[in-house]
Amino acid sequence: MATRRCFLFCCFMLIFTACTHVKQQGGIVFSFDDDYIDEWHEFKNVFSEHGIKATFFISNPQSLDSLKVLKLKDLQNDNHEIACHGYNHLNCLDYSDSIDIYIKKEITLAINSLKNKGFNVVSFAYPYGESTSYIDSVLLSYFTFLRKATYNIHNTNIDAYDEIYVSSSSTRVCNAMGIDCNYAISLENLEKAIQRAVNNNEILVLYAHKINNSGEDYTISPEYLKKAFQLCNKYKIQSLRMKDISVFPF
Repeated sequence: MATRRCFLFCCFMLIFTACTHVKQQGGIVFSFDDDYIDEWHEFKNVFSEHGIKATFFISNPQSLDSLKVLKLKDLQNDNHEIACHGYNHLNCLDYSDSIDIYIKKEITLAINSLKNKGFNVVSFAYPYGESTSYIDSVLLSYFTFLRKATYNIHNTNIDAYDEIYVSSSSTRVCNAMGIDCNYAISLENLEKAIQRAVNNNEILVLYAHKINNSGEDYTISPEYLKKAFQLCNKYKIQSLRMKDISVFPF
């Protein structure tokens, strides 16, 4: 009897240890910039079919008509995040010496415009993707998360770019890799980036713009995006919004 109890106890401890050491499978943020709401909304069923939650960074919110606002709210109701991309899509580096003017012209107007339309935003993506540490420090008074951009100029394996990965829930400023067609990120390249996030339990942050088949700059094809989502499902990586970074179990 004692031997049997010892055996059962050992089995219990093995199972308990295994359960408490299950490794998280990393995370991925798909974000989309500007105001291509019709295209994003048209793709909403594809997001849902693959369990993808996106973050939509809205610029020029003052120009949104009532139908686009309704479509944004529909996306929000599907658990996507609505975030801020500025009032007039201004480059913050043009205001490095006059940050108060930038805040007044680009930030507070955008926040208030989105709020008046029913969106309380906590994340911001810099138009043109650049900033300074000082500007970051100022904008963190207005937002919880800030997103910059990284460009893959030399066709490098993008898993080599440490700055597009988040490895701590305390992170408030991160970069994202553009995956529009003009950045020429192959699906094989993207798969390697996803594998790194899974293996290291990191969050990979990506961004794109318009979803269509035109092949123009700053567009991403529906087929590429579907295959990217399928890769996420293949590796069981967790789909996250920007605002989920702080609660992800690293």
